[in-house]
Amino acid sequence: MKKRIKQLAIGILILAIGVGGGAIGSYIYQGRYPYGNTVIHNLGASTKIVEASSTETTIPQLVQEYANAVVAISTQTTTYSFFGGPITSEGEGTGMILTSNGYILTNNHVVPQGSQGLTVTLNNQAQYKGKVVANDPTNDLALIKINASGLQTVKLGDSNTVAVGDSVIAIGNALGQFQNTVTNGIISALNRSITAQDSSNATGSESLSGLLQTDAAINLGNSGGPLISLSTGEVIGIDTATSSSGQNLGFAIPINVAKTFIAPYVTI
Repeated sequence: MKKRIKQLAIGILILAIGVGGGAIGSYIYQGRYPYGNTVIHNLGASTKIVEASSTETTIPQLVQEYANAVVAISTQTTTYSFFGGPITSEGEGTGMILTSNGYILTNNHVVPQGSQGLTVTLNNQAQYKGKVVANDPTNDLALIKINASGLQTVKLGDSNTVAVGDSVIAIGNALGQFQNTVTNGIISALNRSITAQDSSNATGSESLSGLLQTDAAINLGNSGGPLISLSTGEVIGIDTATSSSGQNLGFAIPINVAKTFIAPYVTI
């Protein structure tokens, strides 16, 4: 069984991945990706004046609030070789629940066109079969649906109010193995542009612009998970990409871009 890895490059990236490599829903760019467990680090210095004890209680409160609103997503995609034989690729990613009846936002590269065997795993390990409702490859967004009710949902904020130095946390299915892993940091830059290339399709690439840059660790498998503002307690971005050659360089799609995408399908 072949697996694929979504990869990300600034400029032109040529990176060969072995046949045995796993496909985990996240973009990476420039070199080898960091592979290891992620832990919750102390928040550290912030541009805002916040008492240390207050910060320590805020993060656990947000984690508790969002834990059941973040899901793990797994897919299988079947293509065919030159000789006609089937090639099955597996992918892992993250999603966030938008509505109590099961609409979930994620990245397009987590559930690309042709995805099969789409499975959504909740924080309590309950599993549901999902279907893709809509894709937006240009902005790397996708909306999926599961048949469920009474689900915990995320709160969407306003990414236009985000400033460099704002404190954030990221939640996701790190490495496709460690569900609901939490990391924290700050917004380190705004309006970044990157070019994404799929290692399974050397001729195809896409550009993403207007991204939020963060030093909160975003690992392979975190794609589609929420980037949450500590000051508002709301989602301000969709974790999408991570740098493998630099230290603590991750990228998120501003949530206001996603609001436009989901508007025809769900009311938030």
